Amino acid sequence: MLRLEFEGYFQMRMATDPDPTDELRGVSGYTFALAGEPDFDAKIHLQPDEPGVWQRNFGPSNQKVPRVGVTVRRATQDGNSRPDLVGARVAFVDAQILEHNGMLVRNDMFIIDPLRVRVSAEDNGDVLLEREDWLNPANPQMPQWEADSQMLLRRQPKRFVTNSPEVAAATGLPDASNKSLIENRKERRKSLEALLKETKDKTEQAALETRIEQLKIVEQWWNLSQGSWNERPIDRRAYTLALQLEGWDIDVNGHVYRNALGGDETRPWPLRFWMGGWDGDALCAYLRGSWEIPLL
Repeated sequence: MLRLEFEGYFQMRMATDPDPTDELRGVSGYTFALAGEPDFDAKIHLQPDEPGVWQRNFGPSNQKVPRVGVTVRRATQDGNSRPDLVGARVAFVDAQILEHNGMLVRNDMFIIDPLRVRVSAEDNGDVLLEREDWLNPANPQMPQWEADSQMLLRRQPKRFVTNSPEVAAATGLPDASNKSLIENRKERRKSLEALLKETKDKTEQAALETRIEQLKIVEQWWNLSQGSWNERPIDRRAYTLALQLEGWDIDVNGHVYRNALGGDETRPWPLRFWMGGWDGDALCAYLRGSWEIPLL
């Protein structure tokens, strides 16, 4: 058995509720394709050189912000280390998280589709492994809207975890408390305000002003359900920094496009991962998981 353990930040430029997921610019949610930026593509980008990635400027905090790049951090074969595979690049080719306003996805969870996993060598970019997963192995060409609940559940996380210590540790937060999450957004806002003062380009100024306005909203100022103005619930712009979507567990079962490492193509290749730490300003989140390849 070959086991690849991977992690890193990915980018997903997409609109948020109440916008539909196919909104191209962002209108009524809290994520936007800003002035000077291309339209959203709603795809999961695990590598910085994939078409569609747009990494923003963060001013003085540029060294402490999400940077796209998911790589193999540990590789073993039958318990023995495979250092030659450490640093390999992982990609979900053309993957999207689909929601479609609840019509496709049950229980407000997300389905990843298509799911085609690729691992490429760090040094020369040669593809080492690539395989896709089929919602319905009996009918690989079946459209998404014909999938039954069990087929969709295979592609969904099993649970949502708020204030996750695992996410906080992975993304460098001091802890997963609401106080730390709010403080992180305040620090980002200060950094962008400093960047705005030295920015001369009018288009860049407009984009920064929108980002700063969104970062000011760290509590639900309209929600007085706790009975006090000073005890308002934390807003999603802040709490998603430690939100974890946990339990993706997919036996990748479909066509093998590349198999340079000798995987057994007659058996599924188990893929397990979580996503979390969504940063609505960077349009990035963290991914950690493993891919197990039974060998011939």
